[in-house]
Amino acid sequence: MALIVQSDLEAKLGRSLTAAEASAFTLINAANQAYIEKIIGSSVESASLATRYYDGGVQHLTIDPCTGITDVKLYDDDQVATYTYDTTDYTKEPINRTLKTYLRHRPGKFVTGIANIGVTAKFSIYEDTDTLNIVKNAMLEALVTEVDNSDNISKKSTEGYSVEFAKTETKSALDSIKYLFPEV
Repeated sequence: MALIVQSDLEAKLGRSLTAAEASAFTLINAANQAYIEKIIGSSVESASLATRYYDGGVQHLTIDPCTGITDVKLYDDDQVATYTYDTTDYTKEPINRTLKTYLRHRPGKFVTGIANIGVTAKFSIYEDTDTLNIVKNAMLEALVTEVDNSDNISKKSTEGYSVEFAKTETKSALDSIKYLFPEV
């Protein structure tokens, strides 16, 4: 199921989609959502618990945006868990936010290794409603610029020769996400 449904876009546009727009909506919406999920590294929909692996050797371990961290484990080269970190060993950061983007190991650096720190969590922004609303609005703005062709196309004509250029409104509509996820 997609985060944005056709009625969301129609409400934002203030009109019903044409038949051609409605038939293209599903594909464009799925591509838009897949692009956003790729750049932020997490789902925008509800997610189940999953384990992702990160390189150790740092005190502040950057992780994909997630909620509900349940487990942090040390893995050996054969991907066998050798140690489960106690919740007193680390803090989930930022502390005052629902969405977590890194772990701080209190005693110092996590053990050095390649993909040796496993974090089990819900890798989704879905449970952080403030962030989700900002991302959803940005996605809707991007869809609006794709549907509203008159604003998204620039025409230039010189001596009988004309060229159409796509403007950058779609990219600009997603700029608000960059403030939430600065690594984007």
